[in-house]
Amino acid sequence: MKPKTPPERIEAPPKAPKENLPPPPPRLDRPLLSHLMSAKGPVSTVHFLVHPGMVELQREAQARGWNERGFTTLSVAWLELRWTADGWTTTHILSSNDVPCPVVNGTFHLQNCPAGTNVEFAIRVGLQCHAPHDTAFARDVGELWLNNDGKNFTQVTR
Repeated sequence: MKPKTPPERIEAPPKAPKENLPPPPPRLDRPLLSHLMSAKGPVSTVHFLVHPGMVELQREAQARGWNERGFTTLSVAWLELRWTADGWTTTHILSSNDVPCPVVNGTFHLQNCPAGTNVEFAIRVGLQCHAPHDTAFARDVGELWLNNDGKNFTQVTR
């Protein structure tokens, strides 16, 4: 077999016509991003870790018949925190689907809420299930409220 020889002349690709494009947007580096987030007012946190092992979530799976069908592996698909600091005159909603995500490892970041504020809240949980050996996708989905048996939860923000 004869070795291939490179072509003697390689032609450059044709040049694209020049267009009047706007300059690229500035890069959002960490200092600028944190400045934009803090411009919305004070941020405080409440902590409430929702996980598949919670009794309430296990009870919901049992009530939906998931365990009997072999769908014993649960996961939390999304969270929504509804909170108030004024007796529900004003309701605030945080979702784990918001960007940037205001929920990290059970810590909910509340915008425009100074630390030391007493807040009342309930959490809506998106729940999904599948069999332990079948991780392709959720076999069934549901949702439930965690609300301290109708009394809601209270915490002082940090």
